[in-house]
Amino acid sequence: MKVGIIGFARSGKTTIFNALTGAHAAVGTFGARESNVAVLKVPDARVDKLAEFHKPKKITYAEFQFIDIAPNEAAGEEKALDTAALNALKQVEALVHVVRAFKKEDVMHPSGSVNSARDAKSMEEELQLGDLIVIERRLERMEKEHKKGAEMAPLQRCKEHLESGKPLRTLDLSKQELHDVMGFGFMSLKPVMLLGNYGEEAIGNDDASGLRAFAKENGLTLIELCGALELEIAQLAPEDRPAYRADLGLGEESRMQFLQTAYDMLGLMSFLTAGEPEVRAWTIHKNTKAVDAAAVIHSDIARGFIRAEIVGYNHFIAAGTMVKAKEAGHVRLEGKEYIMQDGDIVLFRFNV
Repeated sequence: MKVGIIGFARSGKTTIFNALTGAHAAVGTFGARESNVAVLKVPDARVDKLAEFHKPKKITYAEFQFIDIAPNEAAGEEKALDTAALNALKQVEALVHVVRAFKKEDVMHPSGSVNSARDAKSMEEELQLGDLIVIERRLERMEKEHKKGAEMAPLQRCKEHLESGKPLRTLDLSKQELHDVMGFGFMSLKPVMLLGNYGEEAIGNDDASGLRAFAKENGLTLIELCGALELEIAQLAPEDRPAYRADLGLGEESRMQFLQTAYDMLGLMSFLTAGEPEVRAWTIHKNTKAVDAAAVIHSDIARGFIRAEIVGYNHFIAAGTMVKAKEAGHVRLEGKEYIMQDGDIVLFRFNV
């Protein structure tokens, strides 16, 4: 899963990036053109427990790849995304918009003042405008070349929706329409999470920034945290972090809060494979069929799919061994159409 972190200059994007991933990207390099990339492994107690059983040679957790998009190069530009940023974002599956809600006199906002709701709205408009430009150019080219591809009708629908001031993620597209337009990498079609970067004194207080109201009005998920404080905590030894958070009256660790929210927002879950060679968590979308889950591991497994041998994680742990789980009737053989469940431990049988 690739996630793009976006935001206006001086919003604390890179601070958030470092706090979530444990990276050490330079902060405050406003003219930097290279995006920062880091991988966050998803902690999973089920993987840890299965590793205790199997003593595998390798343990692999699910992963999120974060791309901290380089800010707009033009100094003082009241625009977050230039062409280079938009191109970099085409490869990501979801967006995290870091919205500045902290006030700091020595770190000026590009617009001259801090207004979280204004910034959130401006970013939405940028994403929509970028998509509209792409659509208009494509339709213009098709008209000039007298072409009528399968994407023309859905592109017209998308154009009308964007012109009404709404992001494409709120447009009810059929599976075929989605397939026809997916290659364009539309920004406003991607799921978006708002991440309010507050000052330490503002966490949990009334929504003076207006960000909560904006998120509710637009159906967006919002996480609130203090990036500078979370980065400070992330730099402590792991065993010291819980006590420090408790002393400050903070709740769950930011990266865990983010991961759980992201999984819910994106409709994700994990299935597991376990044995002596490797214990591994695989990320898939909810309602994924067994044959499509097999393809996540390798296309050959899906192509030669015979059956999926499945036992639920809790049943396996209660039984203690696969043999006992089978004796208890908890191990099932499922076909291609089986809908995978979170925590399924799977052995795919295939022949190619």
